Amino acid sequence: MKKLIMAISFTSLIIFSCETKKHENINKTEDVTLDSSTTNLPKDSLTTGHVDEHNSKTSIDWVGTYEGVLPCADCEGIKTTLTINKDETFTLSQEYLNKNFKLEDKGKLEWSKDGGSIKITTKENGNFNYKVGENKLFSLDQEGKEITGSLADKYVLIKQ
Repeated sequence: MKKLIMAISFTSLIIFSCETKKHENINKTEDVTLDSSTTNLPKDSLTTGHVDEHNSKTSIDWVGTYEGVLPCADCEGIKTTLTINKDETFTLSQEYLNKNFKLEDKGKLEWSKDGGSIKITTKENGNFNYKVGENKLFSLDQEGKEITGSLADKYVLIKQ
């Protein structure tokens, strides 16, 4: 009987000591330092912990011709045709309906830092900003923010 009690005690001691070690290992943490010279990630992702390489510039087929009729304060609308080329140049045509007035311009577009929108600069009408979406360009206001309100859906150019 003594041998049986001794065997049970010894077995219990082994089981409980192993169980304690498991909990100690789970709760143990280590400080990890990343060295930017040994990783393939951009340096900014090391501080944020997030790499966002999927943006409109890299993920969307944005090359093409976009058309739409944008709202106009003193005419029926502005028929707009914007062609964006692979070399990041553009051709813009704006026809003011019922005004017999047309503007055409060419130039090089600029991408935003986050790769989500473009800015085109014209000689006659200044800058235009567009958020680049799947087969669509959404007009942005002068501060680069999306146009909201009841007419927001009128400020969209559709890829042809």
